[in-house]
Formats: sequence, C-alpha cells, structure tokens
Amino acid sequence: MRILSCPKDLLNGPCGGALNGVCEVDGRPCPWVHFLERFDLLDGAPLLVEHPIVIEMERFETEEVKLRESEFLRNLRKGKALSVEFPLKLFEKGRRDFENVNALYTIPDNPLGYPHLSSTALATWLKIKGFQVMPHVTGKDRNALAIISELRTALEFEFEGVLLTTGDWPGLLLQTKPVFDLDSPNMVKLAKLMFSGVLPTGERIELRERPFIAATMNPNYSAKVEGKRVARKLIAGADVLFTQVVASVEAVRRIPEILREALRYSSVEVPIVVSLLYPITKDLEGILRKMGVKTGSSFEEIVEEVSSLELGGINLIVFDENSWEKRLEEAFDIIKGGV
Repeated sequence: MRILSCPKDLLNGPCGGALNGVCEVDGRPCPWVHFLERFDLLDGAPLLVEHPIVIEMERFETEEVKLRESEFLRNLRKGKALSVEFPLKLFEKGRRDFENVNALYTIPDNPLGYPHLSSTALATWLKIKGFQVMPHVTGKDRNALAIISELRTALEFEFEGVLLTTGDWPGLLLQTKPVFDLDSPNMVKLAKLMFSGVLPTGERIELRERPFIAATMNPNYSAKVEGKRVARKLIAGADVLFTQVVASVEAVRRIPEILREALRYSSVEVPIVVSLLYPITKDLEGILRKMGVKTGSSFEEIVEEVSSLELGGINLIVFDENSWEKRLEEAFDIIKGGV
C-alpha cells in the first residue's frame, strides 16, 4: 500500500523522520502516523507490504544459515553487548591508527545527508584490520540494485552484521535527489533472503554462516505507532534491534511498552541494543530537542535504567572528536559500573 502524500513514497511508513507526527521533509503532519494510530489488526501479515523484488525472490527455495559467531553476539545473548559508533571525522582528518576497543564498530551512512565516506568501504577496511564491524546501509540514496550490491559485500567480506534503515531525507543539507526504492522492512526481508543463499537473479550462493540483520527502533515514538513499525521488521526477519538515540529515562521505559505492542502483530522476540550519546551537554540537548528527542536525564541515569531492564546491550556514540579516546574510556567505566 502507498500513501500518495508521503514525500518518500514508502510502502511501509512512517519512517524515522516523523517525530511528533511531523514529516522531516515538508513539516506537514505525517499521513502514515495518522494511519497507523487508527490501524488495528490481529494478524500482523498485512502490516508488511513487500516490494516486487522481494515477492519474486520468495518463489525460490531457501535454507536457514547460522549467524556468524562473534564476541558481540556472545555478549548479546548475555545482555551485555557493546558497540561503538566509529569516529568518522577522525578518519576523514587522516587518522589511521585505531586501537581495538573490544566492541563492535558501527559505521553510520551519511547521517542527516552529510557526505561522509562509504560505510561499507570503511567497514571493509576495518574488517581487514581485524575489527568487528556493522555498517549502516540506508535506502535514501540507493536503489534496489545498489542495496543488493552492499548486502553482497557484507557476505563476501564477512561483516559481523548490517544495520538496515530507510534513512534521512538526503536533501536536508545538499540539493540532491532522493531514492527510497526500498524501505527498511523490505531491506530487512531482502537481506534475510540473500543471507539464506538466494540472489535476486535466482542464482544460489553457498553460505556456511551469515551476518546478523539489524533494524532500528525509535523509543521517542508513541508505543502504538512504534510497536507496529517494529513488528514489520520482526516479520521481515530482523535478528536484533538497535534503538535510535535515547537521551532520557522516560524513553528507555517506553521500550517494553513498544515490545508489548509489537507482540500483538508478531510473536518474534529479539534482543534490543540501546543507543546512547556521551557526553550529554546542554548544547547537545538543545539539538536533540529540536529533532524531537526527549531529553532531561544524565548519562549515568540512563545507563542504570537500561541495566535494570535487562536488554541486549548498549550502542555508544561518543560526541567529542577532540578527546574521543578519553570520553570513550569515561563512558566505558560508567557502563561497566551500571551493568
């Protein structure tokens, strides 16, 4: 189903750019939010509308392939997983000597439309250096063919995981044409099929193990809307959910509510990794509030709340490129004390 007034022309909306029900593109009320608030079915299948490529691939026989074992996955099962967003700006300034932080490196894909280097290219470089990696792959500026190529790259270079999202509007910073050929649930479904040994062309590939498939959850959305968005991704085949940035205890407490709502439409349960910013400064709080993210809690309070809920782990984003290693160590100490 398509809602013609959606600027991204999504099959499965809303995307993550409609906080407080307002579209990030044109500032109007998001038509998808209104639709999902009123939408109520006992059967979850109608929630997910599949792209023609995905529908065609489902005709082929697939087989379950085991997840690639990693330190991150082992810790995820214990509820103590830790990932760190790679400091892109340090790399782009010429830095190449990065220490092993004993955590999975996540590599963002041009957030807010800023042109950084390719997330999968950087993930390949880091993987060759011996790091655990999970690049973000978004649909904002890739058609289905390009996304298929990125997923094949993840298979061939044995990435630990991939995080698949619809993505920000690419024209927020530069005047550029959006794509949005696939939304995040269809990207997840596409990855699930490819990681089962089937290519969209019908060709088969031999796989002994595969990357995990990560999708996102936004605790800053209402539980009623976000629960349905999460259910779609679980129906599609996500192995783990990473939250969007959380900056308040209130948002953390909404996670169980969202999961209860999702269970009305899908019986699948997966681990949740909560994304936290450090340090949370007054200036950063102001930026987050403008983006619709609830603030008001200290980093320590949020870590304590996350630990009390026994979720899958924490994804750390250090927001200080001048003292990145120092801030990273500080955050690690707080997290270890709270877990």
